[in-house]
Amino acid sequence: MNFKHLVGKSTLKEGITIHKNYESFFESPKVGDKKEITLIFGDSQNTRVALRKLNNIRQHVQIKYTTKSHVQFINWLNDIFKATKFGRVGEFLEFKKISSDVYKLIPITIQDSHNTRLYIADSMHYKSLDIVDKDLYLGEIESIVNSIKFQIDEGQSYYNKKLEQAFIEYSWQKEGSAIPELDLKYDFRKNGIQIEVEFGNARSYYQDYIKFMLSYCSRQIHLGMLITPTFDFANILCEIGKQKALLRVRKSYSGMMHYEKAYKEFTYLKNIFDMPIVILGIDINYL
Repeated sequence: MNFKHLVGKSTLKEGITIHKNYESFFESPKVGDKKEITLIFGDSQNTRVALRKLNNIRQHVQIKYTTKSHVQFINWLNDIFKATKFGRVGEFLEFKKISSDVYKLIPITIQDSHNTRLYIADSMHYKSLDIVDKDLYLGEIESIVNSIKFQIDEGQSYYNKKLEQAFIEYSWQKEGSAIPELDLKYDFRKNGIQIEVEFGNARSYYQDYIKFMLSYCSRQIHLGMLITPTFDFANILCEIGKQKALLRVRKSYSGMMHYEKAYKEFTYLKNIFDMPIVILGIDINYL
């Protein structure tokens, strides 16, 4: 697991706040403490920076580099991430762990995103292995996902729209009623497979399971499939959303559903399901 950080103006001059899911990745110190870590950047250059856990309400973990000894590193950041410096949103700094307290930095710029597409990075199968092995349409779903190009400064609405267009091109039925008696619309359905795409708020995805069960009990489908971004991809999209919200002078941006949440919660939900279910985690692959 690597950590991808969306580069902003503060990254170019003072430091980075670490998402709470990655605190163990950085071996975070205790609240109120700090330690030094080594960052390797550019042509095998390195710098020592402070990693600290603040004694505030949210107990933020931060990487700080604000002293004179960090000038060369800050200059490297500003030289690499020119697009961010001039107002673009969507460049990333990836941290690859080399050893304890040593991390190699991999810049992901606007140019790096040109040939990048989505792919199925992870999956969970429940009572579905026999169906999945026999169903040719799962290969079609993989082709649909792979056809979506990653746009480095686009948010969740872009991917919802592109996936919708791709499913329609492959002749999937869009937004029919899960059952005629209720006004609950599924996302896509074809040959007994019902798909719900969740590139949105995490609280709404429980309704997808209700739609699966209604459709299955009425014998309209034999498989329900949830498609959602991985945590890494969701975090990227959230950070893009936050940056765009700030540019529009909005005060907040809500979180997003991700595969790891669905996978973890399904452990406790599965006993209520008597039907095959697949969960797919979608991520981006830099070529």
